[in-house]
Amino acid sequence: MKNFRKSPPSDWLPRLARTHARSVGEHDGKALPASVIAVQGRIVTVRLEVDCNPALPPLNVPIAESEYVRTPIQPGCKGVVISADVSLSQMTGLGSRRPALDDSSPNLSACIFLPLSNAEWEALDNDTLHMYGVAGVQITDRLNGSSTVTLTKGGVTLSTGSATVTLSGGRVEISGELIINGQPYKTHEHSNGNNGAPTGGVI
Repeated sequence: MKNFRKSPPSDWLPRLARTHARSVGEHDGKALPASVIAVQGRIVTVRLEVDCNPALPPLNVPIAESEYVRTPIQPGCKGVVISADVSLSQMTGLGSRRPALDDSSPNLSACIFLPLSNAEWEALDNDTLHMYGVAGVQITDRLNGSSTVTLTKGGVTLSTGSATVTLSGGRVEISGELIINGQPYKTHEHSNGNNGAPTGGVI
């Protein structure tokens, strides 16, 4: 108490303010480089790629993406975690509490993972949309829809209802009713009744 009384406020008040500001700042949301170490559904576990002591623990965070376009995020993917001003747990299924506008900053518990491009990636045509997956690509009309386009290493399949067209290994296979110029193509045989001369169409 004696030392406190001897220290003029002009000395200790600024120090106290700076210490308090640093303490508050440590709880602010941050944007930090991160890499994916595990994937569970559409939630990823990321390692924060920063040097600090003690090391920051891995985080379970959602991916910055839409329900309608889901990218094949893999362990090793690089990006950044960005923190929101309030908890995102209710929005991402990681919790149920609805946040209040005046909640204190959730620090790293309200982060999302945003993938980043890399200078080492292969250069592609910047005027073209490039889309590929790890095992393939599937486009559907809706979730679990009946119309799909599936691309894999083995071929391409277009499917809607009970009809499919598959291109694979130099073959084109069609299942379902085939219509050509409005007329159904029907199974039939041609007999050589014209001495090998060309016959009519296959309709």
